[in-house]
Amino acid sequence: MRTLYYHCPAGISGDMNLAAMVALGVDPATLESELRKLPYSGWSLKFETTQRQGISGLSCTVILDENQTSTQHHHHHDSDHGHKHHHHRTYREIREAIEASHLADEIKKDALACFAALARAEGAVHGIEPDQVHFHEVGALDSIIDMVGAAIGWHLLEIDQIACSCLEVGGGTVKCAHGIMPVPAPATAQLLEGIPFTAGATDKECTTPTGAALLVGKSCKFQTPIAGTQIKSAIATGHRDDPKLANALYLSLIDASDTKTEACTQELVWELAVNIDDMTAEAIAFLCEQIMQAGALDCWQTSATFKKGRLGSIVHAIVTEATLKTIESCIFKHSRTLGIRRKHWQRSTLPREIQNIETPWGPVRIKFTSLPDRSKRYKIEHEDIARIAREHDQTLAWVEAQIANLLP
Repeated sequence: MRTLYYHCPAGISGDMNLAAMVALGVDPATLESELRKLPYSGWSLKFETTQRQGISGLSCTVILDENQTSTQHHHHHDSDHGHKHHHHRTYREIREAIEASHLADEIKKDALACFAALARAEGAVHGIEPDQVHFHEVGALDSIIDMVGAAIGWHLLEIDQIACSCLEVGGGTVKCAHGIMPVPAPATAQLLEGIPFTAGATDKECTTPTGAALLVGKSCKFQTPIAGTQIKSAIATGHRDDPKLANALYLSLIDASDTKTEACTQELVWELAVNIDDMTAEAIAFLCEQIMQAGALDCWQTSATFKKGRLGSIVHAIVTEATLKTIESCIFKHSRTLGIRRKHWQRSTLPREIQNIETPWGPVRIKFTSLPDRSKRYKIEHEDIARIAREHDQTLAWVEAQIANLLP
């Protein structure tokens, strides 16, 4: 699992993302030759190293021919082109151009997903269908290059998923085709619904609609713990030199498969803990049962003495990211607690498989495990041993020894 990890304390824009990918190792000539598969001409890419508040990074500029500008480039909020006649592109036209190109299917899929996210957001802002959306900032040729270029970069870097630790949107207002708009711009705000971000680190726009659409279109995981080995990191810089913060984007390429050997898988899990001093032992046992039924990996109790000398229990549960919310709700429902603590653990697990084997005393379940040195270990299901011991009036040890003799 190769993850591209975005750290955006100064936000993200399409050109910053392109620069970061080249800084990570994407060959600019390959990137450009792939982009030439689109039916658009009159552009070129320029990469250069710049400094932002003492941070050095790569910046990317999409250079447009002056005669192309009048027909193909609607002034972006950063643009200072004159008030010429501008050709607006619809989402439908852009989609058809990408679909008809000779780009790899995977690249088309990502580019189209990013544009679709943007078209939905713009459509919602203007109250029209996505297909009717006329892109202003985004339909500009440089933004088409930013979006498709991102998809090409992900493909060349063999990215399986992207994740983002922090995202700053900025503040103040921005000038665009519809006049003066608040930051985040309406389309950016629409794209970031349900997504954690920070605002106000500066009074300028940090995350553009294009930047937000790249993250959302590629199904970015926000504030999700990532484990793995960092292969490479890179820094890209934006065009604006902001005195309030270093206008830089930080990317890390992380390979989660490096944390695995054949015998051992590493993953991040949550431990939930709750202090209980006002429930009966029966009620706590029932709570633990409910926690396990809700999908916890494990649940246990430890005794503790709380304030005013009260003896009670701490109930702990190990849960995955996917079951975290469900199990927290379960704990609030079945206990009297008003708060739950949680922390991350890194967990190593051995692969295991359960086999049913036939014995003279009926079927028995056995869990087999492979150890790092490739030797095997097994554990007989206790419930099955206990059933046989009861039925035949034997000790647990005798049953275990009999079953062990049957194993190869």
